[in-house]
Amino acid sequence: VSSIDGPPSTIKVTINGTNDAATVSSATVAIDETDKAVTTSGTLTSTDVDNPDNAFTPDSISGTNGDLTIDANGHWVFTANSAFNQLNVGDKVEETFTVSSIDGTPSTIKVTINGTNDAATVSTATVSVDETDKAVTTSGTLTSTDVDNPDNTFTPDSIVGANGDLTIDANGHWVFTANSAFNQLNVGDKVEETFTVSSIDGTTSTVKVTINGTND
Repeated sequence: VSSIDGPPSTIKVTINGTNDAATVSSATVAIDETDKAVTTSGTLTSTDVDNPDNAFTPDSISGTNGDLTIDANGHWVFTANSAFNQLNVGDKVEETFTVSSIDGTPSTIKVTINGTNDAATVSTATVSVDETDKAVTTSGTLTSTDVDNPDNTFTPDSIVGANGDLTIDANGHWVFTANSAFNQLNVGDKVEETFTVSSIDGTTSTVKVTINGTND
């Protein structure tokens, strides 16, 4: 430029670059626990006018519930650090990991592990009693092992059967009482009945009762 009466002069304009924050996706995933440590994965995306798209800072993060890794392309993998079998239906553990695109824009990956019902291991009972001159009674105790609930815990029940009644209490103790003396049964004769009961988590088991005839 120049003044009205003099030599020309210059105006220098400098435009400095700044970091324009990338637009980065996030992830929220929920998975059910199983009998081993679960793994889940996904891929984040980023749009960045200053840097290549979909470029991330690789990282490896140790969390409370597991570890998360992310590579330069945004692919991430979460691996739980236990099976979390102790979680029952309705229980959950959550964790959020913070990662960043190559320009430092942060994003998050939230992982929820939901509890499920792991079937209990429940014993069964098979008993055989001889008829007498009165209605026989027999009893026993079932056991259960359950990672979600207290061991040896059952759903109390009272069951009316064809040959008698069976009751079971919350501790697995059961009692069968015949509804007659069954004196009509001879040697070699028998009547059988199977009752279905369940542990507190709904895992079923059976109590089979056989009444053998005798020579009256």
